[in-house]
Amino acid sequence: MLKKLATHAMYHISTLLDTHPLRSMMGERLLKWAEPHAHSATLMTPAMRGKVKSTVMEVDKPIHTLTESFEPFVPEARPGDQLLDRYADCLHFDECDPTQDRRLYLDKLIAKARADPLTVLAATDGSVPQSNQYQAASAAIIYKGHRKLERTHYVSGRVTAPDAELNAISCVVHLAVKQANCQHIMVFTDSMGSAHRAVDPSVHSGQAFSLSVCRTLREWFEVDDLCCITFVYVPSALQWDIHGEAHKYVTELKVRVGCRKTDNSLDVLHSRAAHSVLDSWSSTFQDPTYRSSEFLELQWPDGQPLQPSYLNGGPWLSTFGHSITEFAHICWCITGHAPIGAYYRCFKINEPHGCTCRAALQSCQHILFCCHDRYSVHYPRFLGDIASFLKYNPTVFGFNRDPLGVG
Repeated sequence: MLKKLATHAMYHISTLLDTHPLRSMMGERLLKWAEPHAHSATLMTPAMRGKVKSTVMEVDKPIHTLTESFEPFVPEARPGDQLLDRYADCLHFDECDPTQDRRLYLDKLIAKARADPLTVLAATDGSVPQSNQYQAASAAIIYKGHRKLERTHYVSGRVTAPDAELNAISCVVHLAVKQANCQHIMVFTDSMGSAHRAVDPSVHSGQAFSLSVCRTLREWFEVDDLCCITFVYVPSALQWDIHGEAHKYVTELKVRVGCRKTDNSLDVLHSRAAHSVLDSWSSTFQDPTYRSSEFLELQWPDGQPLQPSYLNGGPWLSTFGHSITEFAHICWCITGHAPIGAYYRCFKINEPHGCTCRAALQSCQHILFCCHDRYSVHYPRFLGDIASFLKYNPTVFGFNRDPLGVG
């Protein structure tokens, strides 16, 4: 977790103002308009750079992989001047209502929009191939009525799916505002997160596309007070109408990553850092000396072993995080750090090592599988098995003086 946060922090250096004091300590690529400090990496000789070990030197190594540029203090981001502040009535987001038949709703919506000669229909989609050999792609299609006006698809580099979708939204907005007799743009997308981000000028992955959308829409809104734009959510699984066409169109484009430098977004580098940390953690976790020989190995229902993760609280916290007492019991049980004989012996605590059933050593394995004084279950392969055991033995891995087993 700390390694992931440290890597994220390194990339966020690039989002700082060009004259930020921290830049004065950085290397030449990150110095920008800041005055170099006397001990700046910029002023170091190559030999000295090789010897110095510090966070500043670590930042300089991976930052070149980030190809995005950011503008932290643009006029469009000032409170009160943002697009959502000045033109809130012109921006609409048609989110999904779980109580409605979305396909039927969309069919009625597009039929009404096609009958309006002042409405331009647009569909966007972004695609990230599963293979790292291919670049992400974006697609945009615009219609007026039943007549297709334009369509385009192109590579977006190494980016996340929301980044590719944001790129497509930026493209479709530029195409739509150029159409004659257009007062209403209706954008069909399967990523409302990207739609909201498209009108957010703050620093984030793909900020350049958001700023482009904000500037284009601002100019368009100023020309005619009746102009407005609506972002409509379309579940990708529906493969519906023009959005289904956009999805098919974008997946047709497959371009390999070449020898030339490929664009990398901030979010995709964050994602890589997270996956790298998780892979390293899973690999290290296989070593008994790392996880402790007393650690209880469990499985998922599909037979795969439980691996450590911080995503959504990890497998253990996401299962038992609703109850502090239950989670404490689970931790003591799985790690063996409980007031039992094996723990007392390991840490040389002056307490009995034997079990109440007269076994020589009271360990977690003994309590779960062998002890006749406890309600036993079948081999606890799953977290649910442990929960079942603790349900009938609420004080087994706790302190006897507390009825809930927590001292």
